[in-house]
Amino acid sequence: MLAGRRFFGACSLNRTPNYQGRKIMCGVGGIYFKTADHGAKTGEIAYRILDGIFRRGPDSTGVALWHANKGDLLYVGTNYETPGAGTAIIEALNRVGTVKQATDGMGYVRAAISYSGSEQDLVNTIDALDPTITVGSVGHHLEVLKHMGGVANLDDKFDLKSYNGRLAMGLTRYATESNIDFTNAQPLMARANTDLAIMHNGHITNYHHLRSHYALKGYEFATQNDSEVIPIMLIDEMSEGASFEDALHISIEKLDGCFTYIAVTEDRFAVVKDPYAAKPAVIAETDELVALSSDPQSLREGVLTDIEVWEPGAGEVHIWQM
Repeated sequence: MLAGRRFFGACSLNRTPNYQGRKIMCGVGGIYFKTADHGAKTGEIAYRILDGIFRRGPDSTGVALWHANKGDLLYVGTNYETPGAGTAIIEALNRVGTVKQATDGMGYVRAAISYSGSEQDLVNTIDALDPTITVGSVGHHLEVLKHMGGVANLDDKFDLKSYNGRLAMGLTRYATESNIDFTNAQPLMARANTDLAIMHNGHITNYHHLRSHYALKGYEFATQNDSEVIPIMLIDEMSEGASFEDALHISIEKLDGCFTYIAVTEDRFAVVKDPYAAKPAVIAETDELVALSSDPQSLREGVLTDIEVWEPGAGEVHIWQM
């Protein structure tokens, strides 16, 4: 884990590394608490970190939240544009399962349902209701929330600050190759799998080649965002026998371009950097928490502690078990 690290030291939170010359494009950040018993609210810290990198990506903001779920509970998040579609979505969820909790407002249904069927069947059922519907989140442990604009808009819609689970990882997006809308906002979860979300800062230059390759293998793409190829690649590698860690290393070999991305599963999360370390990410870790961001200044504003900060080196993968 130490190889390639660049340490900035405890006081380095006041000395932002010189990223001049690196093109600003999105920002990643978040917080993970190593135990369920922690003082500060997870959502409040994540809010401050993401607010601190808002300048990097003002188009949209999203977070992946981790829930200590047991049993058959499934978290489903669905965006829609047609008036009244929210009611139809909740009714459909009740037909295929049992809705335990649901909110419908501002064009979004956020639900937790008891469901034992195929997640893909559920997504197909909801998709068929209306052409303006987009299922952005399906997971037993992970829930993805996203909205246009900054984290303040996200909090207004979903009350992010009230979340007090163990992990909240997010991204502020600056769109470069696809529309500014809910579908293309991040984090992204592949339709082929639940409980895998990615937040990607950078640009995948061989995206179209990879998309064609995976489409021929039967994978469905829900967006025009180059980042979507990452979770699909990871799923494909793991389906062929690779471990999560091996799949992350393989992604570094197969992805062209510059990138730093966070991958979150039901029991692990990872930070991955391209072979050139072109996109910044700094990490702070104590016995209690792991915090990360594209900008150390946002860690100072979010974590509010005198803490040692380091930056992963080129081509490195760092994984934490939850």
